[in-house]
Amino acid sequence: MRAVNLVPRKVLMAAGQPGGAAGLAELLSRSGGEAFEVCLATGREQFLALAGQEDVRVALWAGDGPGALPLVEELRRQAPSLPLVLVLEPWDPLAAGQALAVGAQDCLDGQTLDPARLALALDLASARLEALERERRRTVRYQSIVEHQTELICRFASDGTLTFTNQALASYVGQPAARLVGVNIYDHLPAADAEGTRRLLEQLTPQHPLGRIEQTYTTPGGERRWQRWTDWGIFDQEGRLVEVQAVGRDITERKRMEEALQVVESNLRQLIVDNADGLIVAGADGLVLFVNPAAERIMATRAWDLVGRPFAFPLATGQRHEMCLRAADGQKVVVEMRVVPTKWQGQPALLASLRDISELAQLREELRSLSLVDDLTGLYNRRGFLTLARQQVKTAQRMGRRLHLFFIDVDDLKLINDRLGHTEGDRALVAASQVLKSTFRGSDIVARMGGDEFVALALEGEEETTEPISQRLEHNLRAWRRQGLHPFPLSLSLGTTVYDPAAPRPLEDLLKEADQRMYEHKRGKPLPHPGNASS
Repeated sequence: MRAVNLVPRKVLMAAGQPGGAAGLAELLSRSGGEAFEVCLATGREQFLALAGQEDVRVALWAGDGPGALPLVEELRRQAPSLPLVLVLEPWDPLAAGQALAVGAQDCLDGQTLDPARLALALDLASARLEALERERRRTVRYQSIVEHQTELICRFASDGTLTFTNQALASYVGQPAARLVGVNIYDHLPAADAEGTRRLLEQLTPQHPLGRIEQTYTTPGGERRWQRWTDWGIFDQEGRLVEVQAVGRDITERKRMEEALQVVESNLRQLIVDNADGLIVAGADGLVLFVNPAAERIMATRAWDLVGRPFAFPLATGQRHEMCLRAADGQKVVVEMRVVPTKWQGQPALLASLRDISELAQLREELRSLSLVDDLTGLYNRRGFLTLARQQVKTAQRMGRRLHLFFIDVDDLKLINDRLGHTEGDRALVAASQVLKSTFRGSDIVARMGGDEFVALALEGEEETTEPISQRLEHNLRAWRRQGLHPFPLSLSLGTTVYDPAAPRPLEDLLKEADQRMYEHKRGKPLPHPGNASS
């Protein structure tokens, strides 16, 4: 049933034969209602001229097929938004199909035409043209979306022949999109990638049409790049794969990062394995998760006897303590253990570092009997330091580890003695020794060389350098000052040097160099203010 229009629509009519348009107008008038207002045009030229008027809502042309086709093309150029209905007489199915293909909205057989059929065709012509325009805009929008995607998009037949590529893919390979159509992807993939793609496509089914694969591409400049592709299989009614739509993304930076991380992980693993200190990782529940070879040697126990079992000693963080073990040969081993929080496989854990200080412990015992300790501070005196330091140099040389030597001087001790008395001067020396003890490890050698001069010798660990120790000293010194318990400011000057086993030097040369650097540090400080104890 034809829709009712409240406002009559203006219909432009013309025909290739004289009187043809008037006959169509008379036929339309018999359709009933007042839906249409007819405007007759004489001939082709007037028909095309009137088609551009704003009030014309639909056009109707009657004639033969060969004459109608050029008219349709011309009308579409001049008035692309005007619906057009053709009445062909004689009827020619081929001409009707061609007319519809180039822009007509309907083609009617003039010999069998009736009023209702004519009115319905005019009613539907506008709707068909609007639907066609919507589809055209939607197609253009989708094409624009695909063309402007940064992802690499293509389609190819089941044999690998490309049928479409977007601009991103064309730019990626440095070829015009038109030149890529018809190219077979298998001719440009490495053999392994080509075989992998074939296997992937063989696994696609109408029920599971999605697959993913990583491939490589070598640019004309010889650079190797990686892409990750998502392939979507398109199947016919018999379930045969006819085409594949592929969306790719360049993952070269991610792959290079993964390779770099693998190298770093391998290096870190090797450092852990080769570390001279024993390393043990335990979970939050205290069960051992990892043991390196040095820890096996120090604990005189194989890793498989430790992993999965509770660690035999308390794992207290934030402090260092010594423990006595028995080596495989039955000898006593003195070990210094330090525990710090860490993570293992993303979970909280504890890392215990074990260092064999048996030689140092033995020397400490010998020193106690030799009275090589400073009476005032409780640190080693000069003789004690030189005895221990020479042994430590031998140990560092044997292990291939560096030593850090620190020469420390208490600033303005004479000024404190002169203004506050020697008792406060002694307290300043004791305070300096306490700061140094809190800064250095128990395995480090800290001594008072005489007067206001102190030294410290530290065996370097894998994670340690001179700078962090210097920073820790300054932090501890500031913490002491904030207590405000003494009437004098405590200030230290520091000089450092390094003993390298690859270029060994006498201990005396190291002391002289560190002393010189300490005086350079002292000369760069501002003048003292002894009355300001909290500075």
